[in-house]
Order: sequence, then C-alpha cells, then structure tokens
Amino acid sequence: MDISLLIEEFLDDANGHVESVEVALMELEKRWGEGVLDDTLLTLMLGNLHTLKGNSGMMGFAPVQQYVHKLESALKNVQERVVPLSTVVFEAFYGAVSALRSNFTKLAVDPKADLDFSDEMMSLDMLFFTKNQPQPVPGEKEVPLQPQVKTRGEDLSYITQKSTTLKVSFEKLDELLNLVGELVIHRTSLNALEKRLQEKVSDRALLEAFNEASQLIGKSSTDLREAIMKARMLPIKSVFQRFQRLVRDHSQKSGKEILLRFEGEDTELDKTVIDEIGEPLLHLIRNAVDHGIESVEERRRAGKASTGLLTLSACHESNHIVIAVEDDGRGMDPDRIRSSAVAKGLIEATEAEALTAQEVLHLLFLPGFSTSSEVTETSGRGIGLDVVKKIVTSLNGMIDISSRTGDGTRFTIKLPLTLAIITALMVEVGGEIFAIPLSGVLESIRIQADEIHEVGGTEVINLRDQLLPIRRLDGFYKVNKGGERDLEYVVVVGSGEKRGGLVVDRLLGQQEIVIKALDDYLGDLPGISGGTVLGDGSISMIVDISSILSGLKSSTKERTFVTSEKRSA
Repeated sequence: MDISLLIEEFLDDANGHVESVEVALMELEKRWGEGVLDDTLLTLMLGNLHTLKGNSGMMGFAPVQQYVHKLESALKNVQERVVPLSTVVFEAFYGAVSALRSNFTKLAVDPKADLDFSDEMMSLDMLFFTKNQPQPVPGEKEVPLQPQVKTRGEDLSYITQKSTTLKVSFEKLDELLNLVGELVIHRTSLNALEKRLQEKVSDRALLEAFNEASQLIGKSSTDLREAIMKARMLPIKSVFQRFQRLVRDHSQKSGKEILLRFEGEDTELDKTVIDEIGEPLLHLIRNAVDHGIESVEERRRAGKASTGLLTLSACHESNHIVIAVEDDGRGMDPDRIRSSAVAKGLIEATEAEALTAQEVLHLLFLPGFSTSSEVTETSGRGIGLDVVKKIVTSLNGMIDISSRTGDGTRFTIKLPLTLAIITALMVEVGGEIFAIPLSGVLESIRIQADEIHEVGGTEVINLRDQLLPIRRLDGFYKVNKGGERDLEYVVVVGSGEKRGGLVVDRLLGQQEIVIKALDDYLGDLPGISGGTVLGDGSISMIVDISSILSGLKSSTKERTFVTSEKRSA
C-alpha cells in the first residue's frame, strides 16, 4: 500500500489524538490529586487511543498499532480498578505519550523508518500485566514497591513543531466563496466598462493600460476562486468507502459473492455535491446487488466467475465529474421491463411496444416501477431509481443507462463540480438575458425555420435522424416575441434521461455566474432555478432545464411519439 500521499494527514490526525490523551491525562492527574477518579476522562482517553490504533493499522504501522493496543489494555486495567493509580502509573502514561510523539517524528522524516517500542512495551508489561500486583496502602497514593518505569529522554521538539494543516469551518469557506462570487460580478462589470471605453476614448495607451490591468484583475480573481474551490474539494473516496459494509452485509444475507472495486476514488469535488451524492449512489448500489448480480449457482451456470464484480468509478470531465456504478451481472431484459411497466399501469401496452430497447431502460426512472415480485429490505417497493433521477436533476446533472442482457449494467451520472459558481451559456430571449447552466447544454445549433414541425401538439426538429421536442422560451416566459425569422437558434439540453431543444433569439457566449437563490415568498417559479447579477448590475434568471423539459411531454409519451415518427420516416 502506497502511504506517501496519506502520511501527512495521518500524522496530523495522530498527533491530535496524542495531544487529546495528554490533556485528559493531566486533568485526570489533577482530579486524582483531589481524591477523585474521573471515569469520563478515562473513557475519553480510551476513545482517542482506539481511533489511533485503527488508523495506524490501516496505514500499516504495526508497531504503533500493537503498542497503542497494549496502552489501551493498561488504561482499561486502571478503569476497571485492577491497577490503582499512582505517580508511577502517571509517569508511565506520560512516557507513552512521549514515545508516540518521538516515533511520529521519525515517520515525518522517513515514512519507512523502523519504529521501536520494545522498552515501553516491557515497562507496561511489568507495571500493568504482572501477577500479584502490589496493593496500595490505605490513605497513600504512591506504591513504592511498584517497578520503576523506563522512559525516553525528554523531547520538547513537539512544542516548537509547525503544523501544515488548519481546520476551518465550512461556513467560513462558504462566506469566502460568496465574496469571490461578488468579485466575479465586479470583474464582469469591469469588462463591460472596458468595451464602453473603447467606443468613446481615443487614447490608445490609456486603453492598453486599462486592458492590461483588467486582465491582471481577471487572472487574480480566477486564481483566488480556484484556490477557494480547491479548499472546498474532498475526494469522493469518503463517499465510496461508506458502501463497503453495505455490500458486505448484503452478500452475507443473500449468499451472493460480491467484490466491490473502486476506481478514481481520489477524484475531488465540492463538499456540497459530496453531501448530496450519497443517496443516489445508495439506491444504485442496492439495485445492483439485489437485481444485477446473480447468485453463485446462476453465475456458474452462465459460465461466469462465482464472485460478482461491482465497480464504483469517478473521473473529471471538463468542469464536471462523471460517476459510474457498473456490475457484471445478468443485465436488464427490455421485454421484462416493458411487461412490468404495463402491468403496473405506468404505460399503455401500445406505447410500450413502440419503445426501443434503450428507451425502455428509462422506464426504470418512473415512480412506482419495480420488477421485483416480492418486497425485501432493499427492493420491491418501487422506490429508488426515481429518487436517483430527482436528486441528480436537482443538482443540474444527467444520468444515463447502458445494459446488455447477460453482461451487466452501467449507470452513469454527470454532475457539475460545484453548485455555487457555474459556467452558463448566456442567451437573449425577447430582449431579456437568460443563463442556461452549461452542465445541461449538449450543443447549440442554427436551423431553418421551416425545419420545425408540429407532432401531437408539440414542436419537434429532426436532429441527426432523431426527433427532438423543442420549446420556444419567449412563449414559455411570456416575454416580447420578435418578428418572424428565417433562421432559429436552438440550444440542445438534457436533464436526467430527457433531452430537448430551447429556441432562443441570440447566443451571447459563455460566462461564469454566481448562483443567487430566490426568496421563498416568490413561490414556485416554473422554468427558473435562481438568479444572477450581471456585470452591468442587471438581473438575469437562470433557466431550470428540468422543469422546462418536463413540461414538453411526460417522459413516456415523449419517447413514444419520437420513436413512432422515426419509424414512419
């Protein structure tokens, strides 16, 4: 195991536990001098030692793990009144703290250094684990007959030790990010001012100096934003590792053999996204272990390895993170999904027959859908994948499915790295400027006006031999409608499993925007997810792609008429 990337974090955490033990030990000694044995302090010390022991074992530092285990046992003997407290006992514990600090200093210099606790282990054995422990004389605190503890020489280097980490509350980072957001707005305002100056000022030297200063401010604000965003980033490993116990327990209950494998677990994303992504992954993993991966007997009959493989992976893709949950199980049977959806009344039989195999897979996201014939702890209630879709959509993300019968299934989630400052495609509609989150933009195209057709009351266009439903934003937002145009701009967007086109007047380009939440008293505003302040101080609404697409057609009907048109073409 390569510990080079974790050693600094481990040592910082380990020294924190040692310091907590030392502080509690000093308070324990003070209370003992007053004639009180405080069990709360002993429990606190045991908790810190237990955590330190576990972390040391995980890092592969067996000598530290073994010594802390011995120290735990010694402290337990004190807590259970097997060994009475005395000055010698306190000196032994203080010596243990010094021994741990000394060896941690070695590890800071060389993570592969030899660690030696032999003298300290021998002292603990003599003092706490020998038979016929001498009993204290009533009224006396010290027991002169106890063996002398051999301790290391006094090492005060920890007092002047410089820490390389600083713990900061997330609220403070949020406040910093808000200030950076204001800086982004002012930077945009500066760019707008520069354009106005270029139109009215003829002094080229002044304009060049202004342009240079503007670019430097822009670079500094971008660097500052990236630095703060990096401070808010956490590896997705912290989420992935939560599912090891879940998969292990399910394997035990179901009799299945499942190996959970991580890929790209060091991929980082914003803490706000980390906090939200756990529930969607929980449902996807439950779906994989319950429905996807077969029993040992079934896998053997299919010529597969008896152990099923479940892979959680993550990677960066531009300003997004792509998370995948993939299993090598039985895959999905489109005919079974189609029949189950019809039986549950989620779709008409004629509509179901018109769907392609890929479109059938998206029926899984309908509320109440399940192919399980009985209700268990993890499936059968029709609750799960619809929740996944709702959460992913609320995060301005997209989800897709790919599956082959007998080979396995893969769910892919694409999310923005942060939910605070995003890149948006700025568009003009009826004289108003709107921001479309770039995370939901698939492409933008320009088409002839006569390429738009109406099918079943919904306007559609033919995009690469597939019909795409569209929505005119001037009509949706009820803003001033421009005159008839020969050419139309269409922004192709996606949300969850749905795709559609938004017709706009003009494309203004990409821009970083700061998301500002709308006050609750405004109520539910269809098609609006928030607002942002532009460089000139005006307000621009952020387009809610999800609500606009859901208004085109219900997901089932939309896929039906698209497929039917393709077949009749």
